[in-house]
Amino acid sequence: MKISIIGTGVFSVSIANLLAQNKENKIVLWSENETLVNNYQKTNKMNDIFENVKFPKNITLTNSYEEALKNSELVLLMTSINYLENVCKEIKNLVNKSIPICLGTKGIYGEKQKFAYEIAKEHLANPLAVLSGPTFANDIINLEPIAFNIACKSKKSKNILISAFNNLDVKISFTRDLIGTSLCGSIKNVYAIGSGIISGLGYHESTLAFYLTAVFKELENILYMYDSSLSTLHGLSGLGDLIATCNSPKSRNYTLGVMIGSKKAKKQIDAYKKSTTLEGLITLELITKLFTRKHIKAPIIMAIYKIVCEDENKEILINTINDMKLTSIY
Repeated sequence: MKISIIGTGVFSVSIANLLAQNKENKIVLWSENETLVNNYQKTNKMNDIFENVKFPKNITLTNSYEEALKNSELVLLMTSINYLENVCKEIKNLVNKSIPICLGTKGIYGEKQKFAYEIAKEHLANPLAVLSGPTFANDIINLEPIAFNIACKSKKSKNILISAFNNLDVKISFTRDLIGTSLCGSIKNVYAIGSGIISGLGYHESTLAFYLTAVFKELENILYMYDSSLSTLHGLSGLGDLIATCNSPKSRNYTLGVMIGSKKAKKQIDAYKKSTTLEGLITLELITKLFTRKHIKAPIIMAIYKIVCEDENKEILINTINDMKLTSIY
């Protein structure tokens, strides 16, 4: 199967390496970086992304959309959220409308605060899927056992995705909840900032467990407002991703929160923001606007916003979870 992957971030490259373990797959990665492509064609390495990793021969790189997408049977869109709309416009006439497009892009973007799935749906006529779950790129590249949640409504798309991941050490759980999966994959990064703030303040496992329980309750309320499935909350893109992202220094957003909570110098925090892709930071301001517009109550997200964007006292996050009711609405 020819699989096209648009984007060469650490996550997309690690997914390419995973898919390439199935020797029936031919992976073509598209990148705008000409130097990266030229060096890879000589060495089969992408040292700027994963140092000293030699990739399988069934992975190729190109700067050409046409070359990447020609005769593709599955397309994975894994660009940064701020480039997604332009990429959709660039590729929409290059991909047969029957070919499934699976989104690995996380976050929310634009004046109308749209999730990646909503942006793609606006510009592409293809059947869409959303990939999410508790995975870090370094674990994927090392071929550790992992699991994903994939949301899609097309049976054909589901079968193609099953075939792509066939014979790999990966568990795929399928759902039809595209919006719920998109939402969880986006705001888990915001909650990871809050988790880092709590750790940075010097609190330990008991307080973090309290915080995550409150987050789980808040996320339940948000998904209920979007008429999403409770199974999404309990699955890999809900509970699973919260456990991974909110508990690990591998999470860039968690690390930012630790820096904020421990009162690192503003200069040091600003340097980290400038040098690091922080999807949670981008999402935070927009999701706050979206929930305000839709009258969705999310007190934890609002507290994180006030701390990160308005320099409020960090302890308001503890006060917020103390004030919450933790009983289920389902």
